Order: sequence, then structure tokens, then C-alpha cells
Amino acid sequence: MEPGHVLLFARSVGDVDPCYEAQLSAKAGDALCAPTTFVRALEHFDPASTTRPTLPRQDPNRGGSRDIVHAEQHFEYFASFCGGDRVVVESFPGDSWTKDGRSGVLHFTETVTEYRNQQGDLIVRARKVSVRMGGH
Repeated sequence: MEPGHVLLFARSVGDVDPCYEAQLSAKAGDALCAPTTFVRALEHFDPASTTRPTLPRQDPNRGGSRDIVHAEQHFEYFASFCGGDRVVVESFPGDSWTKDGRSGVLHFTETVTEYRNQQGDLIVRARKVSVRMGGH
């Protein structure tokens, strides 16, 4: 993780905390402060991510679909990122369930993504819930 990347992300989401600029002189291994949603920016560097932005749009399986809607996002934080961390990201299916809605049955699916440092320590666990109406 690079302090300049954290600063650019913070600015892009309107977070003006002075800690982001102050840590530009951080050394490898120094703990870094980062906006809580910073882990979402890491998908921009994962070629296997199905939500990674691609221009021009070449793959119809990237960026979501018309029948599935993002419903919720949850983050659990276990440790701080440190300067120079190599973050390993792994996603896997979580729970699934159904509910009756006004327009029919709603199918919910959860994707769990874990972010670990190079030592394998869990830093963040993210849970993304998607919903699809009826069918399938």
C-alpha cells in the first residue's frame, strides 16, 4: 500500500483529514490511516475482479448486470494497513436467502472478500449483498 494512493483516494471521496498528506513521508512498515472504504479502490488493481472498471467496455460479464442490484455493503476492520503492505484479496460466496417482496420473491446472495497482508494477517473482511427479483 502506497501513501500517495491513499491520499488520492481520500481526496476523491472528499475526505480532507490532514493525516493523509502527513503520511506521505511514511516509511515501509509504518501504520497508515486510510478512509474506511479504501479497500474498494484495490479492485482497480485486480485483473480478476468482475467489478473492475474497464474502458472501453469489452466484457459483458464485468460491471454487473441488469437483473442484479447491489443491496448492502458491510466492512469489518481487524488491523491497520501499513506502508509497503502487499495486500492479498480473496473473494468467496457467503450466505444466500430469499424473502417475499411486493413484486415477488427476492433472492439475496452474499459475497465475502477478505484482505490480508503479506504475512496472511486478516486486515479487512467485506460482505457485499446483491439482490435479484424472481426466477432462477
